[in-house]
This record gives sequence, structure tokens and C-alpha cells, in this order.
Amino acid sequence: MEKNAGYTIRRSVLFEGGSGFALGENPKAPAPFVTWQFNDTDRGRSYFWGHYHADKATAELDFNSRVADHKRLYGQREVTPRPIAQQMQEAAKLAEADRGQTASKRNVPDKGDR
Repeated sequence: MEKNAGYTIRRSVLFEGGSGFALGENPKAPAPFVTWQFNDTDRGRSYFWGHYHADKATAELDFNSRVADHKRLYGQREVTPRPIAQQMQEAAKLAEADRGQTASKRNVPDKGDR
């Protein structure tokens, strides 16, 4: 299960363009339920604009309301999130690209006799 700030993400909706909403739960927190907006990128999700709630019913109403408002205001459709295995493969490719190409022995300039 995905977690953010100690909360387990119980539900999420992802829209075209990579934005979405999540409903989280942490029974030990002063406000055990939260809804967040998030952006889903190649580097993972970034959560923001949390609405914290004392009970599950209120949190679910808020989650559903935020999702419906987003659909109405922006006209974006829900999309299926990428599977975690695909996300991990993409992250590995990005990490490899960030490291850059290592020079092979054949491409190393000749430094002459030393």
C-alpha cells in the first residue's frame, strides 16, 4: 500500500494530465482521515492541499466532492494509474539516464607514454 506522511492511501483517482485526489487513513493521527490533491509524475506523486477529517464518512464525502468538482471544472477524464512495476521500470531508466554514459576504454583519449 502506498503511504504519505504516515497515512495509508485507501483510494485515489487519477485524471488525464497527471493530477488526482487521494483518501488516506492513519488511525493514530489526531485527524485520522485526509484527502489530498496530488500530481503524478515520472518521479512519483507529490501530495498537497490536504483536508483533514475526524471521521471516515466526512472524508469520503470530501473526496467524492473534490473528484466531482475537478471533473466539472476541468472536464478531465479519469485514467487508470500505471502499475507499480511499470513505475519502477521507468524510475530505473530515469536513474540510469541521470548517471550518464560511462566512457568505454575505447573512447578514452590516449594519454601517451608516461
